[in-house]
Amino acid sequence: MFFASKSFIADKDVKIHVVAENVIGLQVPSKGGGLYLREDIFAPAVWIENDFLVLDVFHQTDDVMVIILKFHQRDSKFISVHYGILPNVKTRLCFPLAALNGEQLFLDRYPSVLQCVLRGDPSIDRTMISGLTITTIESIRGRKFELSNIHVRKDVPDFPVEVHPYIDKFGQLLERDWPEKMKTETEVTSYLQQQLEIVKKEDTEIGQFGGWKKLQFAATGFFRTEYDGENWWFVDPEGYALFSTGMDCVQPYDEMRISGMEQLISWLPEKDGEYHDAWSKNGYSYTVSNMIRTFGESWWEKWATLTETRLHNWKFNTIGNWSQQKFIHKAKLPYVYPLANFPTTEKKIYRDFPDVFSMEYEDNAKEFANQLLPLKDDKWLVGYFLRNEPHWAFVDQLNLTETMLQQPYPFVSKKRFVDWLMERYDSITELNTAWTSHYSSFADLLDVEKIQLSHSSNEKADINAFNRMLIQRYVEIPAGYCKKADPNHLNLGMRYAWVENDDILQGCEAFDVFSINSYSMKPNRAHIEYISKKLHRPVMIGEFHFGAADAGLLAYGIRALATQEERGNAYRYYVEQAAVIPELIGVHYFQYQDQPALGRFDGENYQIGFVNVCQKPYDQFIKHVTEAHENIYFIRTGEKEPNTIEVKQIPKTGF
Repeated sequence: MFFASKSFIADKDVKIHVVAENVIGLQVPSKGGGLYLREDIFAPAVWIENDFLVLDVFHQTDDVMVIILKFHQRDSKFISVHYGILPNVKTRLCFPLAALNGEQLFLDRYPSVLQCVLRGDPSIDRTMISGLTITTIESIRGRKFELSNIHVRKDVPDFPVEVHPYIDKFGQLLERDWPEKMKTETEVTSYLQQQLEIVKKEDTEIGQFGGWKKLQFAATGFFRTEYDGENWWFVDPEGYALFSTGMDCVQPYDEMRISGMEQLISWLPEKDGEYHDAWSKNGYSYTVSNMIRTFGESWWEKWATLTETRLHNWKFNTIGNWSQQKFIHKAKLPYVYPLANFPTTEKKIYRDFPDVFSMEYEDNAKEFANQLLPLKDDKWLVGYFLRNEPHWAFVDQLNLTETMLQQPYPFVSKKRFVDWLMERYDSITELNTAWTSHYSSFADLLDVEKIQLSHSSNEKADINAFNRMLIQRYVEIPAGYCKKADPNHLNLGMRYAWVENDDILQGCEAFDVFSINSYSMKPNRAHIEYISKKLHRPVMIGEFHFGAADAGLLAYGIRALATQEERGNAYRYYVEQAAVIPELIGVHYFQYQDQPALGRFDGENYQIGFVNVCQKPYDQFIKHVTEAHENIYFIRTGEKEPNTIEVKQIPKTGF
């Protein structure tokens, strides 16, 4: 079924016109907007009888455009999917309607499409869809674009493949120019060779393990934490105080995804030739091929020497998450370690949340902890992260117990919930009275066909209480085994994307440090203070970043500025504001280099790096970074005032 132009109504201030049959032209103001399906032509059976919503998008603006498909349910629930669309490339979107069950946060990428992310409620019922909107987010100058071929169908469509060379052999955009752009091989190789002459600057105020020599506590030979009555600190193996300034993803493999993007690539070498090191199972690294082009077989040693010198000179004191282990072993810098393969179960309650009361979860947690055994005596290791940004925690107001009860699978956790209720209520009659329900036995609660939630206050209280028990066990089981395997190093938590309510904090006393990723213009002091006081633990920020629109890439990240100079001011403001928060003991930046122009494995392609694909640093940005790092300890101890000037953002291109 096709949705013709007359099927839609535009938002206020959005201009719509018919370009041709089944082609809609839109002009959207900078504040964003779009159109929605008219209710009078809407047929609910459309979403039941078909499996995919398909539409083509084309725009000619200067940067990535984010298109949002938002499905509305009659009870005000919704799910939206955000797509990144390249300029000047006709892109076919194909949304699988089965994804409205909410089980996937990131969807598979089809040709030419960048990242695809789900937002909204835990799930919606396709039989209850009441509408569809197609919109775009706020932008710098507004948008002109075309939507066409909007229809639903049973099968996956064919995808248009138009050859359109988009990047050069160095991995840079072809259709864009900027002052730092490298034009020739000689320019690339001469620059990189000259950069190797940079000398590492020593700092006599900093100890062997990165700590500040002007403040010392008891030394234990490993990293630990300490509260001195005013501030929390990391304490390095020599006993020196450390406020951790970390750099995530320190590695040469930027790994642009090739599959589905072949028609946009102007140069790719053979996989088994001179540039074989640049290939991996996840894609191709133009950073690596640029280094090979310059240094041949010794490319990695040269990259590692250059990168280590830069991190020291920019006054970073920690190698952050997802950094290359080979580089970590070479560099003389403390590091954090992301554990792999967080324990799970074959059947999950929602997204990546496992059946936490099962022996399968317990056994997998034991095995998970064993990866710490080879690291337990490493003095350079600050601590480990159990995992990163649990997908289940992206849904606000998610109740895992309620979700579990509405699934037919006989989870062990579901049986544990019923046993727990039987301990609380002497009989099913007593439970029915409390819940305002009509179950004939406790066994009815194990039968999805017999579950009828009354949403009474007592029922909600019990379901919420067990929800907290699920989350507590999710945290405490693997944390406990990890501490047994490695008592020497700090458990740095799970790097939550955000903390929507106190339930998320259940069991987090098992961490030594609570980590959170905080993409904002400055850390949320009240939020950090609240978490720290509730858990009696310090807090660290595992990710933040800023991008800018003047550096030759099409997307500027989750927080964006107009120029590299403003980007540097934003970094300094963020870090110096972080330094005055007593409960906060570190901020780690995401990430070392820009993401690939045509997207990494999941489609992100942000200008957020300290260096570009040719390994050239953003000097205007970095001068402010270094200044912030030089100020941290003086700000934290009250000898200097932090930067208080917040830089004005531009609209983001984050997906």
